This record gives sequence, C-alpha cells and structure tokens, in this order.
Amino acid sequence: MSGARRARRGWFRTNSIALATLVVAIPLAGWWTTRSDYKSWYDAKPRDPVVVAAGGTSYNGATWYAASVQQDPQPLQAGENDVLPPGTARIRVHFRLQVDKLSALDGLGGCTLHLRAPDGRIWNETVVADNYQDRPTGCTGGSDDKPASWRGAAAQYYLKPTAGKPFETVAVFVVPSSVAGSVQPMITWATKVPQYLAFPR
Repeated sequence: MSGARRARRGWFRTNSIALATLVVAIPLAGWWTTRSDYKSWYDAKPRDPVVVAAGGTSYNGATWYAASVQQDPQPLQAGENDVLPPGTARIRVHFRLQVDKLSALDGLGGCTLHLRAPDGRIWNETVVADNYQDRPTGCTGGSDDKPASWRGAAAQYYLKPTAGKPFETVAVFVVPSSVAGSVQPMITWATKVPQYLAFPR
C-alpha cells in the first residue's frame, strides 16, 4: 500500500514539553508558597529581646521598670473567684513605666502583653478577668470620669498618666500550672517585631 498513513504520535509524546514544564512548575510553586508563608511567620515572631534592667530601660519613648508577678491573686471583690480549668493557674502582672512627655503615649498604643515560658510558648492576656484587674489595662494608662464607687477598689488607679511620674498597668493571664513559676512577662508591638520587651523575674 503506497499511501499508507503514518502512525499518529501519542498524546504524551505530543505534550512532552508541557508535561515537563508542569513537573518543574508545580513543586516550584509549592516551595515558593511555603517559603513565603514561613517568612511571614518568622518575621512576625518575637525573637530579639530588649531586657528591662533593674534601674529602668528606655524603649519606644518610655522608661520601663521591673514588672511584678503574682500567682493566684485574690479577686478585688470577695466571692468573685472564677473557677479555672484543672491544671491551670492565674497570673497577674503589673507593668511599671514612665513617659517624660504625654505625647509619647501615642506611640505606646497597640501593645500586646504576654507571658513567655522558657521553652518559647507564649500566652496572651485573658480578656475575661475584670475581677482581678486592679489597674488600667494597656500601655497608655487610663482615666475614670465616673464616680469612685463605679470601679470600687480599683477606682484609685484609673488616673491619667502624668509626665515624669511612673504609673502601672495590669495584665491577667491563665497558664498551665507547670509553667506558672517560670513564665516571664513580655510586651510586643506589631511595628517593632522581631524585637520585644522582656521583663526578667
């Protein structure tokens, strides 16, 4: 048969270049995505401590002093002791700081208060701890225009910070009992990571 048709090339053979491109492109895309996610996570991880010294440390427009840590503090009102999950402990931390100009308080907004275990685990402050907060929360102090009876025992602490005078803020945490004696307070700002402010116990 003189006009015999040539055998058709197979699909794989016809598309071999496209398939080879896919073999390279898919793992490369996966690697790039994983790398990008890891970099975002790593860049947002607090890993460079600025340690607060006993006599005070200047950082982010304020002078920071040693923090005091209380394990299983008493609530402000009798009979208001919340039941914690088994194997956990409540920690109350008082952070002490001072600004020389009240305008510096603007730069302290957006702080996040944490506890850090020696193994690197981090806990944020608990949001339901009103009965244990005996100071304003956050890094910018507080004010209370309501009558003193409105906040009970804590009312005396809800005063606007004064330039050149130390004031305290509070954070309450719930952590596993196994690390309650070793956790250290820390403060982060999204604009400062990977730096964080570390308060040795």
